[in-house]
Amino acid sequence: MTQKHKRDKVPQRKKVDQQIPISQIRPIKLLGPRYYLQHAREYPIFGCWVQEDWEESGLTPVVVARQQSSDKVLFCLCLVDTLCLGVKDALTDADISLKKFVRELPLMCNGAPKKCTVEFAHELIYGAIEFAARYGFQPHPDFSNQFASLVLDPLDAYPHGHKIKFGRKGKPLYIAGPHEDRQKINQILSTLMRTAGEGKFDYIVGFE
Repeated sequence: MTQKHKRDKVPQRKKVDQQIPISQIRPIKLLGPRYYLQHAREYPIFGCWVQEDWEESGLTPVVVARQQSSDKVLFCLCLVDTLCLGVKDALTDADISLKKFVRELPLMCNGAPKKCTVEFAHELIYGAIEFAARYGFQPHPDFSNQFASLVLDPLDAYPHGHKIKFGRKGKPLYIAGPHEDRQKINQILSTLMRTAGEGKFDYIVGFE
């Protein structure tokens, strides 16, 4: 058999259609703020801040920021009521440029950011949560829903050595906020009556 005939005997390969059905194509998942917040504890602490007069007011933003990259941060901001309700609100963000974060930090702390240690920030937040829980109050849902709890380190990560005092004169003091309606105020007072007992808590409420 000649070489030509051998080549003629070789079966021809069929062309394979390389197209993949659209239904099987998986979109590429880009890393976004949600991913970074869910993995926040993998990034080092950048800094922590409170409002300068937090002891006098009993209500303070607490900002905990982490170094996401050389020029970006992620952070959580917890509005902490040290007198009664614990974490009243929380928000988070990630992929924020360092310049923008530094520029907006005074706004987060009502114009008076005061740098504090990571130990102090955690003790203030977790201590307020524990104090509020004694009287039947849980952190605002966004503390978990917005991953603020994951931006913080775990509860037992640092010793509680600052001896922060919660409440006023050993009792919870509820101060109604300007946007709390009568129904919510009554619910809080009813909870305090049930958990603390009559005469064992104080409150400041102003109705229109």
